[in-house]
Amino acid sequence: RGGYCWEQNTLLRMALEEMGYEVTPVMCRVRWGKADDSVEPNTPYTHLALVVRVVSTPDMEQDGDEKSKSISTTNYFLADVGFSGTNSMNPVDLGIGSEPQDLPEGRFRVVPSKHKDFHVLQLRVKNDWRPLYEWREESAPLVDQECSNWFSCTYPTARFTNQMFICRIVGDERHHILNDQYVIRKGHGVDKDVKTEQITEKKRLLCLVDEVFEIKLDGVDTEEIDHFL
Repeated sequence: RGGYCWEQNTLLRMALEEMGYEVTPVMCRVRWGKADDSVEPNTPYTHLALVVRVVSTPDMEQDGDEKSKSISTTNYFLADVGFSGTNSMNPVDLGIGSEPQDLPEGRFRVVPSKHKDFHVLQLRVKNDWRPLYEWREESAPLVDQECSNWFSCTYPTARFTNQMFICRIVGDERHHILNDQYVIRKGHGVDKDVKTEQITEKKRLLCLVDEVFEIKLDGVDTEEIDHFL
């Protein structure tokens, strides 16, 4: 357990390919909570998502004595298990244009970006469509993934060098810790229920990490784990 998009979606890709799916890794510019980028892009490629090709061959019964035949259809889906608390854990259909898709984590859609050849994944929030991230239809070479991964976990002002963040889905609830805030979110939009707890003690933090997020730290040095409390 643990990791972030570069590790989680890489593992998901390996599993999908082992199952026989064709998977294209795509590098993404995060747009969630970022400043306007109308003039030019202002965020680097710090997220990895997957485009999955799915071929379906439903059997269709023919009239008379003809044997049943199979007609193949090909669909593409966006798969992403590494974008923390706002993305869809279910695949997003890339074959229906900008039509909204009601998924367990909310209402999503994919639309063309203001930047040429890019697509944007958006989430409906308070009667407004907000961008999560954007990507283009280009397979990300491993060497580029390695560079972006290294930047994300080492650059002094990168998110993952300046925050402690843990996220887990438990049933229909999303649990996360951001620095000293423990949040449980159930539902979406106006119907969502949010409970927040401020973590003030290392003992409580270690208890949550172990019991809620099931991250076992036996034998691990936890001296600095309460750095952000």
